[in-house]
Amino acid sequence: MLILGVPAERIRALGETWDDGGLWDDILWLALLARAATDDRERRMRWHHLVMAVGNFKRQGGRRLRPSRISPADKFTYAARADHFNGPDDLTISRDDADSWQHLEGSLAGAATATTTTLLAALWPDSHHILDWRVLAAAAGLGVVAGDENGLDLVTPGGRDPLLPALDLYSRVRTVLIRQSARAGVPLRATERALYLISKAINGRGTTWAEYGDKLREAAQADRAPGADGTSDDERDAPPAAP
Repeated sequence: MLILGVPAERIRALGETWDDGGLWDDILWLALLARAATDDRERRMRWHHLVMAVGNFKRQGGRRLRPSRISPADKFTYAARADHFNGPDDLTISRDDADSWQHLEGSLAGAATATTTTLLAALWPDSHHILDWRVLAAAAGLGVVAGDENGLDLVTPGGRDPLLPALDLYSRVRTVLIRQSARAGVPLRATERALYLISKAINGRGTTWAEYGDKLREAAQADRAPGADGTSDDERDAPPAAP
């Protein structure tokens, strides 16, 4: 079974190497607390904490801050969550309503697609994933070399134009990753993390998207991928010149 042309067992193995020191588990814990808020004051405070934690996780430059952990366990069971989330100031987000995702992004001054999708992934970890430039570039490059069955059509094989994360692109990538991850029996978050790590292993400057995709596929089969260590390279807000 393949995900974007990469064996599912390799995607799973790469995703399981992810180690951010517990930052993501703390975000999931804060998301659960935000869901459980019982009044507007509490809801506003817990939403603020969640947004700030997500902003730290997806910083646009510099190293992540690493405060003491607050989540109660290393591993979470991803129980079913309601398909709507009500935040402060009449903010309502729906799991599968792209218009509400745009509303979320518009409600957060300074937020870009990477931050918005990180919040969605915190609220619905089995149904959403983070889309930063690394995940997007990896999906686009692997999609080019994997063929039409991926249904992404984000770039042309011989093109060199950069690709920037946007919510309309997120909808397309999410649909494909959910479908292929489910078919292969790989958690969506493992697929996202594997794509991030594969992208981090190579430099795409000066390549066509097809050449970049070939490099990504080769990196996916390597014995070892670099870890996500929170350096400034992890949080850059723009892709290399090409791709």
